[in-house]
Amino acid sequence: MKMKKYNYTFLFFGLSFVVLSQSVLTIDDAIKIGLEKNYAVLISKNEKEIAKAQNNFGNAGMSPVVSLNANVNLSTVNSYQEFNTGAVQDRNGAQSNNTGASANVTWMVFDGLKMFAIKKRLNQSVQLSELELKQQMENTIYDIISAYYSVVKINELIKAAKQNLVSYQERKKIAQLKFDIGSDSKVDVLLSQLNENKAKSTILQLNLQLTQVKASLNNLLNKSLDEDFITTDSIVVNYNPNVEELKKSVLKSNTSILISRQNELIVSQTVKEARSANLPFVQLNAAYVYNRSQSQAGFVFLNQQSGFNTGITAGWLLFNGNKNNKLIKERNIIYLNQRYKSELIQQQIDAQVFNSYKSFQLNKEIVDLEIQNLKDAKEVLTISLERYKIGKANLLETIETQKNLEEAQTRFMEALYSIKIAETDLLRANGSLIK
Repeated sequence: MKMKKYNYTFLFFGLSFVVLSQSVLTIDDAIKIGLEKNYAVLISKNEKEIAKAQNNFGNAGMSPVVSLNANVNLSTVNSYQEFNTGAVQDRNGAQSNNTGASANVTWMVFDGLKMFAIKKRLNQSVQLSELELKQQMENTIYDIISAYYSVVKINELIKAAKQNLVSYQERKKIAQLKFDIGSDSKVDVLLSQLNENKAKSTILQLNLQLTQVKASLNNLLNKSLDEDFITTDSIVVNYNPNVEELKKSVLKSNTSILISRQNELIVSQTVKEARSANLPFVQLNAAYVYNRSQSQAGFVFLNQQSGFNTGITAGWLLFNGNKNNKLIKERNIIYLNQRYKSELIQQQIDAQVFNSYKSFQLNKEIVDLEIQNLKDAKEVLTISLERYKIGKANLLETIETQKNLEEAQTRFMEALYSIKIAETDLLRANGSLIK
């Protein structure tokens, strides 16, 4: 794909501020910090580690189970016994003890292939956790880009609003001078004052928005909400999408689609797990046993045994009220629903890509138009102020030209911001937001 880079720097707004006490935050630094410290990303990373830890032969049922057991029992009893030989045994406080120990091994060697289905499901769960981590990282990057360039946009609008305020103040001076010499009424002065106050109010509102957006960005970066910073003064668009190539890449690389397909594979393994109950199972058993019993009363005063024993256990569940067949049917329906979800997600992503692509193209055209509009509107305002100063234009004409400039500034910034968001949407859709 041929790539083209658009770098819009806002020199035409006429103001530039350097704040040495604030740290400069670039978009690359913001993304790096966010991926390292954002809590949602950290949680997703831990969930991936959990999935990896759970993926083992023991959880799949493939490993033998080995256990050690031991017991000691002590007792003191009063015993009275009469034997058929006529002998009598009468003992008080007769003591007895029983000691035992065993090492046991059980190994399920066949369970209807259930263990293999479980192990495959665990493998697929690890892959799913990796995709979910990537999706969370993509979403975090998207949010960071959105917040970062909101800061850039509002900063530039503040610069433009301050420049507009200078124009309002200049126009007010002219109106006041004309009123003082009696060439115009006080209405022009009052209207100029209203416009100046409106410009000041706009700056205050923009500053409030800037504070809120900076707090949102700091929150994404896990920083103190009131930590201040300055951003770059340009929006770089370095993506020139092709809609046909997008359609192909989205099917292969979109994280949401890949996650849904991965869930299909996982659900298909649960169907196999349910089917395994209809097959026989075979289990091997082995143990080493030691027992020692000693008693001061009874026929046997000492009994001691030790040795190995082995065996095999096999079984086949033939009928359980059709319960397992119903489970298989239920899981097949879940699998079918998951396939439907994949198709639905693909439709939604296709619509998102279409809309983002159209937004990208349309706003690029708007930006190209508004660059010229801004230049023309600024020149018209300068001429209008000069005409108003010498009495060749009335106040309403200068108000209209000022309004045209302000609207062009807003349209330009909104369109440029929309391009960046559309670009980010498209990069996320085709899986290219994380390199």
